[in-house]
Amino acid sequence: MQRRKGASASSLTKDFAFAKPHGAPRGLLLHYILFKISLKPSHGYELLQDIGSKTEGAWRPGPGSLYPLLKKLLSRGYIKAESKKSVETAQRVYHITPKGLELVEEMKKGFSEISQRWSSMRRIFIELLDREGLEKYFVDGTKLHFDISRETLESKLDLISYSEAEFILKEYALNLQRQLEWSNSMLAKLKKTETIPVPSTVTR
Repeated sequence: MQRRKGASASSLTKDFAFAKPHGAPRGLLLHYILFKISLKPSHGYELLQDIGSKTEGAWRPGPGSLYPLLKKLLSRGYIKAESKKSVETAQRVYHITPKGLELVEEMKKGFSEISQRWSSMRRIFIELLDREGLEKYFVDGTKLHFDISRETLESKLDLISYSEAEFILKEYALNLQRQLEWSNSMLAKLKKTETIPVPSTVTR
């Protein structure tokens, strides 16, 4: 595509709706806030803070996105609200209803498939990375993945049996071992490449 005369690269990206990827799959916000409310009663600001904290700021839905969804869940009977009075203000605290719990259980069946689908999309994003992005992916990204895996399993140990936890950890350890073996193999190849003498330029 030929660049318009006088147009900057940043202004050109504004011509395309896909120039800035969306922060989360469509519908995830509604499912997530209902799931969080099912764990414990929550107010709107608390839900927004939770999402920002869990994603390290990568996904920050605003009140304009959250509260219409809460209103929809209320009107359809999936949650109920009560006012929690404090010194300065009254906050609405949202509670799950039996109907909402049924929906949460239905949604859980689809979470695994959605997660797998988005994990498979990572190859596309990685291919678009430059040198600096590649370094961040391998250094910061792998550390983040480990932290998330550890936090997730530790927080859900009371939901699974000993044998299930043992199986998960053994499989995870095998994957880590494969990664370590691959990393050491790549380091060995790099060292060999570094020691190969570069032929000097022959002049005639």
